[in-house]
Amino acid sequence: MASEYDELGLKVQRAQHALEKIRGTGSVDGVTVEVDAENRLVAVSGSRGETIMAAYLLAVRDLQPRVAEALRELAADPQVTSAMVFTEANAAHLEAERVDRAAAEVDEYFERSW
Repeated sequence: MASEYDELGLKVQRAQHALEKIRGTGSVDGVTVEVDAENRLVAVSGSRGETIMAAYLLAVRDLQPRVAEALRELAADPQVTSAMVFTEANAAHLEAERVDRAAAEVDEYFERSW
């Protein structure tokens, strides 16, 4: 009979497998970027840095719902939930700062474009 840990291990493996396949794409002004489920740039077409950043943010927004779905089963596990709450509490302020900086960069790009 499988233990709780075996079950959790299978959930983690399923989530990892689903996440490996997920890609998000975003295009702005002829520049297209592709990112993986960890928001890492996988591919970029174009040469303007500001435009690439704006496209990158769109790609991240595109994949976020699919990432959430891939993690749904794992996140529903009480053991994982406890660990996630602890981790998120410690990292939330850093992520908020990063998102604010990235949004400001996109805003600056579009303001300069007008």
